[in-house]
Amino acid sequence: MGALWHFLRQVPATLRLKRRLTQAELYDTLMDRADAAGLGQQRDALVEGLSGDILELGAGTGRMFPRYAAGARVTALEPDAAFAARAAGPALAARAQVTVVAGAGEALPFAPASFDAVVICLVLCSVASVPAVLAEVRRVLRPGGQLRLIEHVRSDRAIAGFFMRAFNWLWRLLNGQGCNMHRRPLPLLRAAGFTMLEVTPFQVFSAGLPAFPMRLIRARAPGKADAP
Repeated sequence: MGALWHFLRQVPATLRLKRRLTQAELYDTLMDRADAAGLGQQRDALVEGLSGDILELGAGTGRMFPRYAAGARVTALEPDAAFAARAAGPALAARAQVTVVAGAGEALPFAPASFDAVVICLVLCSVASVPAVLAEVRRVLRPGGQLRLIEHVRSDRAIAGFFMRAFNWLWRLLNGQGCNMHRRPLPLLRAAGFTMLEVTPFQVFSAGLPAFPMRLIRARAPGKADAP
């Protein structure tokens, strides 16, 4: 219940911010706080060891860009023009080669087996169809390629999970980003054919944001890497 009370305490201040900032500015303000409260460390862990051709879905304002290793070739997909414009600076400053492109996860504009890894950070909560996005991710990943995700999930606790389902409509109304708080991506990842390599639970208590249960997920696409 601590996460619920944290959320209720944050709502008034966040709504005041929302009235005076653009959506992209609000996003960066809240993510600055979340990264300082511990999300930044999880972002670092998310891309640790990745190299080669990397696709980032829903790159937002480019908060992941400084974390990619030098020499990596990152294609950053972002459907929102205002967010993509704010990502231009971080793309230029990154150690990796980062190219920001427009597009949606449900219909990726790339050939099959184009990428060694796909990175998704706080995106599946707001896409129209998680299965459609995961099918596209599997299509563009090379055999045995890495899928890395940070996602918030519906609580496994009965009372918290009930409230997250019952009041998801209110959360969508408040956030204005199409974000859902009641999704459970792990079963959908397995159904899409991905092998779970690591699932790490964590939680971030940050000013302005709910402390949803979160997961850092490392998964692998089927293919040569699955062979003995």
